[in-house]
Amino acid sequence: MKRLINFCVTNLLFSVFFLLAACDLSLVTAVYAGDIDSDVLLNALTEELSRSYGKLKNAEKTPLYFLQYELWDEKNYWVSSNLGVVSNEGESANKVLTVDVRVGSPKLDNTHEIKGKESRANWDANSKKLSMTIVPGEDKDAIKVKIWDLTDKAYKEALDRYLKVEMNKQVTAVEEDKSGDFSEDKTTDNFYERAEELKIDKNRIKGMLDKLSEKFKDYDFVMNSGVWLNYTNQHRYIVNSDGARIITGGNYGSIAFSLSARTTDGMDLSRYESYEFDDIKDVPEYGKIARDMDKAAAALKNLTKAPLQEPFTGPAILKNKAAAVFWHEIFGHRIEGHRQKSEAEGQTFAKKVGEKIMPEFLNIYDDPAKRYFKGAVLNGHYKYDDEGIKARKVHLVENGVLKNFLMQRVPLDKFPLSNGHGRRSEGNMTVARQGVLIAESGKKVLYEKLRELLIEEIKKSGKPYGLIIDDIAGGFTITQRTLPQSYTILIKYALRVYPDGRPDEPIRGLNMIGTPLQTFLKIIHTGDDDGIFNGVCGAESGWVPVSAVSPSILFSEIETEKVMKSNEMPPILKPPYFDK
Repeated sequence: MKRLINFCVTNLLFSVFFLLAACDLSLVTAVYAGDIDSDVLLNALTEELSRSYGKLKNAEKTPLYFLQYELWDEKNYWVSSNLGVVSNEGESANKVLTVDVRVGSPKLDNTHEIKGKESRANWDANSKKLSMTIVPGEDKDAIKVKIWDLTDKAYKEALDRYLKVEMNKQVTAVEEDKSGDFSEDKTTDNFYERAEELKIDKNRIKGMLDKLSEKFKDYDFVMNSGVWLNYTNQHRYIVNSDGARIITGGNYGSIAFSLSARTTDGMDLSRYESYEFDDIKDVPEYGKIARDMDKAAAALKNLTKAPLQEPFTGPAILKNKAAAVFWHEIFGHRIEGHRQKSEAEGQTFAKKVGEKIMPEFLNIYDDPAKRYFKGAVLNGHYKYDDEGIKARKVHLVENGVLKNFLMQRVPLDKFPLSNGHGRRSEGNMTVARQGVLIAESGKKVLYEKLRELLIEEIKKSGKPYGLIIDDIAGGFTITQRTLPQSYTILIKYALRVYPDGRPDEPIRGLNMIGTPLQTFLKIIHTGDDDGIFNGVCGAESGWVPVSAVSPSILFSEIETEKVMKSNEMPPILKPPYFDK
């Protein structure tokens, strides 16, 4: 289903529970200029690329015209705690190499979309790239042997697929988009950056985790809980036959907690919060996390007693962080460049450049070069994309009018060049992806006023109540023609708002659903309260970190659906630490 559905989650909901952090951590970070000549990995990659490209480019009738090596060098640390005791701790070091080979010509090469009965080959043979792990400590010659072996396999696969592309072109209809398969961008940058590992006092962190996780013993309705910390020091190497020699380094940390409960009718409910950091100054204090835990527990308890929401249409506010996910899912995936070209895609916006697609008070851009927003770190930040193109700001919507697409080095008619949005995780093809998507509004009010406007809209609609969607777990969107062109936002916490002044009422068991063009028409106002979504997003090119920023949004109408539930009864007895 990954081929059909793009799925995004708030940061690392599906990862193994790693760590929790807090107040007094001894973390030091620095980024410094490195000595290129002494970098064994870089020299091995550069030397083998020069040898392989020089000897393979004319080795067969079908020429090799582009070769790239990308290597991820990561060091990871994780630790988690449950109910006052460290439950998992570990470290790892990985070096993973992925090889990209293009044979033929930029006009037509082995990556070209295969259509018709053989279209499955696009997913089976083109979405996954050959990759391998390099053992830490190997010398340059040993590394070069592995690069040589992987290059040979990738080159032979590319030649084989190019023959399939040529045959498929002969028996399928002419494509509407006449642009080629690879752009004329020349990635000749030389950039070298290394990130020093953060110095983590592991004993102090584990003590902090235990203290925080033990707090969940105060709540007898909580079935499962945990706090965790996950930290990665990553360096990414890109060398290619255009001349690029790029090494970027960064530190990526996340502190998070989760807790879950079950209702008497068998619905599993949960609360989750994460805090991203790339430096000690970004790590929240113990007191901040502890207070957030108490708030999350209170909200979860309210949810266990809340009524089950029936399918609904009516006015609603999507709170800022939830609205950020909305833009990422509903808009962002549909303006990724390759989706305008592929004839398997719905191409929602392919012909709408220059047209008004949303209210004129909205502007949207994607800027992966942006590392922070109002002091908060952004997961989706990067300096160069996975094709060696420098990250840049792309204005997508101006005054409600569609202006551009997110582009990799796969051209479109009238969009011949990349704008630095080719992304992937190791072992996957590169496609256009979002980085840091930001929605701005020229029609914004204080949140309190936005709530008043919601009540006015409820009265105008004649509905008994409206909704405030306060928190989400993530969402997914379907962009291909084989299924409905719809989206789903996974709601974790929502409230009914009554126009007669009754208190807001928590509700559970609902998702927001719809189609993009219709939904955009229902936006009538925004708040002035920007919120940040940091998460990981899965699509054809694997899982990549992303961010989105948005104010709260007022809709004249949204639609919700019921969600699945387990139908399992909650535990009969209270937890052992309560039954004394």
